[in-house]
Amino acid sequence: MAMPVLGIGGLATIELLPAAAYEAAYTPNAQVIGFAFEAQSGTHAFASDRKRPFQARPNHLSFVPAGCGVYSQSTRGGEYLRIVLKTGVAGRQCQTRFSNIVDAPAIPIAERLRRLLLGHVQDELLFESLVGALSERVSNILNGELVEDRRAGWMTPHRLRLTLAQIEEQLATKLSVHGLAASLGLSAGFFSRAFREAVGKSPHAYIIDRRIARARRLLNSDGHDLSAVAQGAGFSSHAHMTSVFRNRLGATPSDIRDST
Repeated sequence: MAMPVLGIGGLATIELLPAAAYEAAYTPNAQVIGFAFEAQSGTHAFASDRKRPFQARPNHLSFVPAGCGVYSQSTRGGEYLRIVLKTGVAGRQCQTRFSNIVDAPAIPIAERLRRLLLGHVQDELLFESLVGALSERVSNILNGELVEDRRAGWMTPHRLRLTLAQIEEQLATKLSVHGLAASLGLSAGFFSRAFREAVGKSPHAYIIDRRIARARRLLNSDGHDLSAVAQGAGFSSHAHMTSVFRNRLGATPSDIRDST
């Protein structure tokens, strides 16, 4: 599937990378902002030959300054927004790079950029505004202005992996917040707040994201009609899936299939 790439004058280049296995090693000559729509795992290294395993949360921001060597590999990957800046966030050294930071205000900005890219919208001023807003979120993080709720700490990487795996396994069924909370021995209210702080979204919103992601993968494979795609992704009907796609992606499932 060809994913959108957009150049915005002298400001930036924006690329939407698919959920696929990858291995990359590069030294950017400009600052790079990344946003991961999905949880990811693999190995990576920054300004070093020492490769370390990573487990990254969905909806996380990353930042790599110019001149900071990067190696990253994943057997699965995840949909990823990559913005190469030509201006802004200046004067940063490699030690200021970061990844796996969930910043709630950045999420709707990244999602709107994805929606515009998938819809092939050509509005340079709007893209400039959104890239500027995302750059501001990165600057806030670099300046130490991000504050996480203590509940995010309760959702440890192990607990989060268990929860995300349970969602994937049961995605085609009637998932409930009460069921997810009970599997961790929590009340639904506390679980929902801890999940939101860790992932940047409510459990319900995240489940919808995952159903969209699974439906998009099914749409890219052969032999699935739209009703079968909806059922396989956990939507109640083809019509429900179409409504959610229009709302979240600005395109119908048929539009997504036709663009592949």
